[in-house]
Amino acid sequence: MWFTGRALVMALMFLGFGAYFYYDAVSGYPRKNLEYFMHKTFVDAGALFDREGRLNGAGSGEWERTVQSRMVEFPEDYEIPAGVDRKGTPWPAVLADYDLMSAPGKGWSAAWQAYSAERQYPLKPVEQPYDGSKIFEQWVAGSICMALAAAALFLLVRTRGRKMALEDGRVTAAGRQFRVEDIARLDLRRWKMKGLAHAVLKPECGKARIRLDGLTYGGFRKEDSPNNAEDFMKALLARYQGEVIDYEEAPEAAEVSLPKKSADANTDHDV
Repeated sequence: MWFTGRALVMALMFLGFGAYFYYDAVSGYPRKNLEYFMHKTFVDAGALFDREGRLNGAGSGEWERTVQSRMVEFPEDYEIPAGVDRKGTPWPAVLADYDLMSAPGKGWSAAWQAYSAERQYPLKPVEQPYDGSKIFEQWVAGSICMALAAAALFLLVRTRGRKMALEDGRVTAAGRQFRVEDIARLDLRRWKMKGLAHAVLKPECGKARIRLDGLTYGGFRKEDSPNNAEDFMKALLARYQGEVIDYEEAPEAAEVSLPKKSADANTDHDV
């Protein structure tokens, strides 16, 4: 369960990230582009209203006709949602409200607040739109995450189909089988800290280096005894007679007794 739980978490994490990146590429970024260019339309409308309405004296009727004749501009390099007409989306009708556009200190921003609330757009959109290269990056990142998720699931399935065992003098580990007598060297330097060991086979067996993964296979919980990894290693060492590499435990520091100064050494004597 130690390995299974972590493999599942990794797979689900990469799947989640991949789905998020794909969502941004398909829907998220195009929608944010739509919000950006719609907001830009309100900013442009405010500048046009100041120029045409206030400076040139255009009335409400003329301003309404101006708004009705305008189309939202969506540059070709930026994707927008599929249901939006790139060349035939008129300016929002709220921009034709002359009284709202001419309100002191509000103008186009008041119109945008009303429009964005109706469409559930953010009051402040992104500072810059996302071009094709940014969307392509989301596709690449999503594909990488999906590949990593597939790798994690593959490792999970492969590992779940394997075991580490010692049966009648034959060792099963890392998808291979070999005899205890085939081992030339047993490396236990990482067994105590990491639960990992390596069995190096003899030259006639190909000198293969077999990984003995105690955390993945068996674990070290006492309640799983006699089927945990520690019991496996004890049984293997009981049968194995070859070379073992392990860290030597540092001997306990010997106590050094310092000679005590005699009372006379600290006593002044009269000469």
